[in-house]
Parts: sequence; C-alpha cells; structure tokens
Amino acid sequence: MNNMRESLKTLLLGQAALPVLMLAVFLSGCADPVRQTVGRPFIAAPVDAETIFGDATIGEGRSREAIASITVPGPPHDGPLTLDDCLALAPRVSPALDSADQEYLGAMWSRWQSITNFLPTANMNYGLTHSGDFDPMSGTHDRYGWTTQISQPVFTGGRNLATYLLGQLGLSAADIKRAQAKEDLLLAVKQAFYGILASEKALAVAKTSVVNLSSHLNVARNFFDVGMVPQNQVLEAEVELAKAQQEETNRQRDLTVNKARLNILLRRQVDFPVRLKDELGHPRFPLGMEDCLQVGLRDNPEVQLGRVQVEAGAKQIDVARSSLYPTVNVNYNANASGASARVGDSGNWNMTATASFNVWEWGNSKANVEISKVQLNQAINTLTGLEDNTRLEVTTNFQNLVSADRNISVAQKAVESAAEDLRMVTERYQEQVATNTEVLDAQTRYSSAQYEYYSALYNYNLSWASLERTMGRRVTTQGLVDLPARNRQYENLRVDTAPAPVAPVDSAAAADQR
Repeated sequence: MNNMRESLKTLLLGQAALPVLMLAVFLSGCADPVRQTVGRPFIAAPVDAETIFGDATIGEGRSREAIASITVPGPPHDGPLTLDDCLALAPRVSPALDSADQEYLGAMWSRWQSITNFLPTANMNYGLTHSGDFDPMSGTHDRYGWTTQISQPVFTGGRNLATYLLGQLGLSAADIKRAQAKEDLLLAVKQAFYGILASEKALAVAKTSVVNLSSHLNVARNFFDVGMVPQNQVLEAEVELAKAQQEETNRQRDLTVNKARLNILLRRQVDFPVRLKDELGHPRFPLGMEDCLQVGLRDNPEVQLGRVQVEAGAKQIDVARSSLYPTVNVNYNANASGASARVGDSGNWNMTATASFNVWEWGNSKANVEISKVQLNQAINTLTGLEDNTRLEVTTNFQNLVSADRNISVAQKAVESAAEDLRMVTERYQEQVATNTEVLDAQTRYSSAQYEYYSALYNYNLSWASLERTMGRRVTTQGLVDLPARNRQYENLRVDTAPAPVAPVDSAAAADQR
C-alpha cells in the first residue's frame, strides 16, 4: 500500500511540474514570433504521371524500373515545336532542376531542425541490475530502474534564434539556386533552339551554293566541249564545287549536333526527329542600357545569392557571440526503482534550473567571433565582385545586341546586292563577256552574305537570351515579364547597397605580427 501511495504521489507531482515546463516553452518561443508561423516541411507528394524527375526520385516504394517506365511528356500538338514549347517541356524533365528541388527540400528540413532547438527534449532509460548479493528486503538479486529527464533551454545567448535565422536564409539561398538552375536551363534551351534554326539556314545556303556551282560547272563543260573556254576553267569550277559539297557536309554535321543537344535537354533520344518553327526573328528590344543595369543588379540570381550570403555571414557572428553569454536550462528528472519489472517500489522527482558560463577558455570564443567577422568581410567583397561582373555582362550582352541589330540591316542589303551581282555575272558569263573567276567570286560573295545575315540574326536572338539570363528576367517586346510570386518571397532579404565591412583587419599591423 505504501508503494502505491509513493507511486501515485510521484505521478501527481510530475503532472504539477508540467505547467512550469509549458511556461518555459512559451517564454523561449516569445523570443521569435515568426517561428510560430513556420510549418513542418512537406513530405513528397504522389508521383505525377507527367514527371520523370522530381517527385519520382523521392517517392516511397519506387523501383528503378518503375521510375524508368515513366513516359517523358511530349509537345502539346503535332506541329513543329515552338520556343515556348521547348521552354515548357525542359524544366519538367531536367535532372539539374530536380537536384535544385532536392536541395530546397533539404534546406526546409534544416530550418525545421533549427526550430527544434527551441523545444524541450525528453530522455528515458530503463534497466536491470543483477547483484551477486541477495537482498532480503526485496527477496531477489535483481533491481529494476526507470529514469526520465526533460530539458528545456530558456536562454542560449541568442544562439537558437541566430541558428533559426541562418536556416531561414539557407532556405532563401536554396530557392534562389532553384531559380538560378532554371535560368541556366532556359538559356541552354534557347541556345540549342536558335542553333538549330541557324544551322538549318546555313545548310540551305550550302545546298543552294552546291546547286548553283553544279549548274555553272555544266555550263563550263558545255563551253569547253565546243572549244569556247580552256579546260582549266572546268577544273576550277570542279574545285569550287568540291569545296561547296564539303561545306554542305559540315553544315549537316552542325545541324545534327544541335538537334542532339536539344533532344538531350528535352530528355529524348539523341536522334529523335526535330521539327522547329522558324522563330529566328528581329523584334525590337524594349529596354535601354540603364534599365537593364538596374534590373540586373536587382534580380540577377548570383547577386541575390551573394546578398543572402552576406546576411548569413552577419547571423554567423551572432552565433559565435552566443558563446560569450551564459546559458540557462530547466530540467525535470524523475526516477523509480523496484524489485519487479513494473518499477513501483520507490520513486522521486526533482526540478532544477541550471546556468552555465565559460569563464575562461584562452580567447577561443573571441577568436570565433573574429573569424566570423573576417568571413563576413569576404562575403561582402564577393558580393561586390558579383555586382561588378553583372554590370560587365549586362554591358557586353547589350552591346552585342545593338551590334547584331545594326548588322542585320547591313547584311540584308548585302544579300540583295550579292544576289543581283551573281545574276548579272552569270548572264554575262553565258554571253562570254565575264570570266569564270568572276562567276565563282560572285557565288562566294553571295554565299558569304547569306551566312553573315543569318549569323547576325542568330547573334541577335542569342544576345537577347543571354541578356535575359544576366538580368534574371524574361523580356518580351512589351517589356519585362513579371516574376512568379515564389521568386518575390524573399525580397525583404535583398539589400540595395552593400553593407560596410565589419572591423576590417589592418594589413600593416597584421604584417608586423607575422
């Protein structure tokens, strides 16, 4: 009966201690009201039939054969693929984007891990001790024991809050990396798409050149057969035709390689037939140089990531400084023991509040703070370099765009002039007024003018795409395309100007110390 009373007393006292623990949890949570709105990371959703990567790689109970059997999504229509079709298909099947999504999921769990530092932890131990001496009181050699400990951190010098904010910044950085990976993928798709169109144009020019030179060779042979021209003109025409045929072969190779590159980005067989809609156009770019610089410094993924890393470096200083303050913990301990496995013979409980403080550790904590300051200065310098590189890339791509824009108009006039020149020289040669060399030179000028025209179109569209990548925004003829809401989620983390370095190191003093 006495044992039952003691067990009941221990249970009631333990329940009375629970409100005190709940109050400690509440007080520790009041230091960060944002934490109360943060939910636990999501678990992988069921596999979407239209997805070959992403959820399929983290779904439970999925074998390699099941994942490999998923059908890669196709175009929404049977006609030629447009650029928008390719840009919509590639992100759905890209392993690079899947890796970025996995990193984001890991960052969510890291943030949740930092949230658990605010919460109490519980530990239980249950054991059996067998003694060689017989205990006459219990009538056995065995003694069972059960201990319970609940610990709640109350004050950690700001470490838990700084660690949580670092986890939040890590989540922001992972989200920016997802946007960065998508921008890289879209640029690669545009390069492959425009590369195919340019290769098709170049191949058509090469085939036209072969047809024209073959026709000229037949005319030269007819003139030679009737003794109107010497044989060297026929040989010269044959050499030029051979060069044109080699050029056609090379252009066909380039087209095949570019199609294979696009097929790989769309996760298809490298020799899968590719039909594209001709979108190698010349629309007007709506933004000026200053607008592009402003947008690039604000929305460039690398610059955004650099700013997040600067803020993370500042929070890392807070983590290091937390070791300069004492820590306070509240612990609840309960134990019970007995001669039987039910452990009901005796028990007790206690509650302690402990404050611990490192009085002296030879400047180790101070060194960690200074190291964090140095790392913050490095992050600031890296951000400055990223902003300078963004300015340079925006300037380079914008000037390439302007140069290609001007070259298109010039090259188009050159094509018209070269075509008329070839027509006139060919007619004069048929009348034996022009020489064989003049015809071959005219054909070369015509082919070269066409190559230059299509090259200018390709460079214009590619410079447009590269400028979009540098700015981190898509641009249409109407202006900037709005960012998705997800990309605007962390705008409060962006800083308009780089913060001042923290406690810069005196180079001369450091050299004297060395």
